[in-house]
Order: sequence, then C-alpha cells, then structure tokens
Amino acid sequence: MLGTRRRAVPADEEAVVSVRFSIFDSFDQGDRPDAGTVLAERLDFAVAAEAAGIDHYHVTEHHGTPLSVCPSPNLFLAALSQRTTRMRLGALVNVLPAHDPMRLAEEIGALDQLTGGRLDVGVGSGVSPYELGYLGVAADRAKAIYAETLDALTAAWRTGRLDHRGTLLRSYDATLSVLPKQRPYPPLWYASSNTKTARWAGEHGVNFVGRWNGGTLAGAVEEYWAAWSANRDAADRLNGHVEHPSVGLAATVVIAPTDAEAEATYLRAHQVFGRQLTQLWHQHGDHQVDRMADGAAALRAGAACVGSAATVRDQVVHQVRHTGANFFQMLVFFGDLTVDEAHRTLHTFMTEVAPTVRAEATPAAPPRA
Repeated sequence: MLGTRRRAVPADEEAVVSVRFSIFDSFDQGDRPDAGTVLAERLDFAVAAEAAGIDHYHVTEHHGTPLSVCPSPNLFLAALSQRTTRMRLGALVNVLPAHDPMRLAEEIGALDQLTGGRLDVGVGSGVSPYELGYLGVAADRAKAIYAETLDALTAAWRTGRLDHRGTLLRSYDATLSVLPKQRPYPPLWYASSNTKTARWAGEHGVNFVGRWNGGTLAGAVEEYWAAWSANRDAADRLNGHVEHPSVGLAATVVIAPTDAEAEATYLRAHQVFGRQLTQLWHQHGDHQVDRMADGAAALRAGAACVGSAATVRDQVVHQVRHTGANFFQMLVFFGDLTVDEAHRTLHTFMTEVAPTVRAEATPAAPPRA
C-alpha cells in the first residue's frame, strides 16, 4: 500500500522532503532537586541540540504535575529564542482550553517576533481531565472549546482583530497589539496517532506527529496524505501557506555503547518518568494511563528506539521507510537520565544515526496535484 504512494524525489525537492529531526521535552522533574536545575539543564541542552543539527525543539504543556516543571512552555521558548538562531521552536502542544484566546493570540505574536519567525504552534485540547479541571475546564467540553478557540485564534492572526461572537467562549472585539512575524501565522502542529485526526490534519495542512504503535501509524500517514492531496487547493485550509507539511514519527531514544547498557539505562529512567506521568492520575484513583508508564511495553511497540547506534539506526530507518514519514522527533532527556547520558544520545544520534536515515530512508514526498 505504501509503495503506491512513494516515488523517486526530484533533485529540486530533496531538501524539502528529506527527513528532519526534532527534540521533544516535557521538563519532567526526574530526580532533580528543584525546577531551576531542570530548566537550566534544558536550556543548555537545547543550545547543544541546535549545534548538533537538530531542526526543531518542541516542548509540552502540563499543570499541577511533576511531569512538567514549566507549565508555561512559551516562557521557556522565549528564553531559548535568545540563545538560538536557526532551530525552529514550539510547544507541542498549547492546550487551547487552558488559555484566554486574546492573551494567547498576542503571546504567540510576540513569541514569533522574538524567534525571528522560527515559531511552530502546536494545538490540542489536553489529555488529562485533572489538569483541565484545575483550570476550570470540564473535560467533556474541552474538544469543543478547543475547536472554537482555534477558529478564533486563526481568524485573529489573519485579520489583526479578535472579533469573535462566543458560544463556549466569551465574545471579543479587540485589535491585537502584536502580530506574528510569519504571515498569516506560524505553522500549526498536531500530535496524535489516530487515523481520524490524521485525516483532519491532512485536510487542513496541519503538520502531524504520531507514534509507531506497532506499525499502525503507517495507516494514519496514508490517511494524512490522501486528505492533504484531496484538499491541497482548498481556500479555507488552516495552514494554507504550508506547501510541504511535516508528517512524522515520535519516539523515546536512548543510545549507549551496547544494546544491554542502553536498555538498562532506558528502563531505569523510564521508571522514574512513568511514575511522574501517572502521579496525578493515581492521586484521583485513576489507573487508565498506567500502560503509558510501562517502559518494556513501549520497547515492544516500537515507541522507544533503544540500543547501540547501529541498533537505533536500523529501527529508525525501518520506521521511516514503512510510514513514509519526513520528520522524526525524539524524547532523549527524561526521568533520572544524567546530563551526560542525554548528551551522549543526542550527539551519537546526530553523528551516527541521522546521516544514514537521511540517505537510506527517503520519505514520501507530498503527492502531486
């Protein structure tokens, strides 16, 4: 099925469809003594990621949980914007129901100006009903609030005015004090492995990232490109200015000299990460996300690429080839990983894995009209 879509890439498109690499960071506390230590280490790590050749640095938004000690991702990105010059930066995602649209519209505008037009804007409705509840958002209304907020934001960025007659939101009639440098607004991103949401993202030209999940992501990528091709000329596309969207894989990555050492390091760190991921849920007597804390299960499902450089290289090449992804995103600093362990994975990946992925795993190019 994938073979019918993939084709040789013309020379003038190679730079567009070659695989790009990203770091994903949740700022989990791990075993650090305080939030300041986490943030300082992550700023230094992000600067090193740019120097190593990473193309994007994406961060997450969480509230009331040790899964993140930086509940305002855009605050971190503002600081990082002043220490980097090339790498694209963004939240994956901004939890739209948690934000006032007027404030977020202007904040994104200012942040895009600070980055010099390097901002990516991830959007989502939030995954934790408990975090949403802390912010006064009923979980069963979050998706509808998200959709209305996204409509309000994109219209405001296009026109410079938040002129919105609210349904779930309140009504607004105001001029934005600052607009994004990228016009009409920065590229939008969405994270999911679901075929239905992949179709929505493709229809609207929104960049899309999901996990391998035993190979099932390939079907979501197929749906994405089919929807993208069928709707590429639609006037109302959310990301109408994005000619070659990113469609990618996300994975936890740990590299060490041997497979055994890498696996032991990964399982140790993931145990800490998983405990923090589930802590808020467990405080409410809820165990439905416990599977996400199972590091061994993630290995079996291919959601974690762990081993020597050669082993990880083969895993990533396999996943990119079989999905046709043109974007690979890594969580490499998490749990109780040391600074040295995180940097080892980053630099080994970019020097010994990334060149082979780019050379041998040519991704699917966007279908022609």
